Amino acid sequence: MDFGLKNQEIQKTPIPFSKGRIRLALLLAAAICIGIPASIDLSIEWDYENRSIHAGNYRSLKPATVAIVPGASVYKGIPSPVLQDRLDCAVELYKQGKVRKILLSGDNGTSYYNEVKPMLLYVLERGVSEKDVFVDHAGFRTLDTLVRAKEIFQVKDAIFVSQRFHQPRAAFISKKIGLDLQSYESDRRIYISGPTSRFREFFARTLAWIDMNLTNTAPKYLGKPFPIEGSGVKTWKGSVI
Repeated sequence: MDFGLKNQEIQKTPIPFSKGRIRLALLLAAAICIGIPASIDLSIEWDYENRSIHAGNYRSLKPATVAIVPGASVYKGIPSPVLQDRLDCAVELYKQGKVRKILLSGDNGTSYYNEVKPMLLYVLERGVSEKDVFVDHAGFRTLDTLVRAKEIFQVKDAIFVSQRFHQPRAAFISKKIGLDLQSYESDRRIYISGPTSRFREFFARTLAWIDMNLTNTAPKYLGKPFPIEGSGVKTWKGSVI
């Protein structure tokens, strides 16, 4: 009887984890956490390189209805170099007849931060007709910018103007929502924020994949349609008027 009790006690005794097993478990967890985003990142990159229409020169792009310009940092009301290059490329597309309209989409979520007002003033100062400039104050994310372009502004075909690191994710989202999108890579200099932007993009692509394939995430705000074919002046409310 005593021998049987001792066996039961031995069986109930938990087997302690060795340091080697703990390290292995941590390595496996890290491999999963890094491996899945890496796979998504490469998949989105590959799809962009092999299937999307993209160029760093306007001559290689087909005419489209509108150039979509996503917001970026502004400093004391002045567009950052990243944003300035996006805007210059959009103006170029407009003046070369590649697009008829420009849609400026940025963050104006509070009274203390406004990306779209400097963007609007910048393109107007460079000769873009007032009626051809539309403003989206709720472009908080690339997903919001593109879904709202399709649903609110009823855009069917567009050229997305942004730096190379940003373009694959935009192309991925637009494909998922059925928006005909070309990509104009607006890299015109070396940016101090370049490495940081690409690092952030690595995880942003994973989030975009989850948004599109698992959660069906909607923009923060939608609203009544405002067709891109008309005049954009009424969309300026909250920017310069």
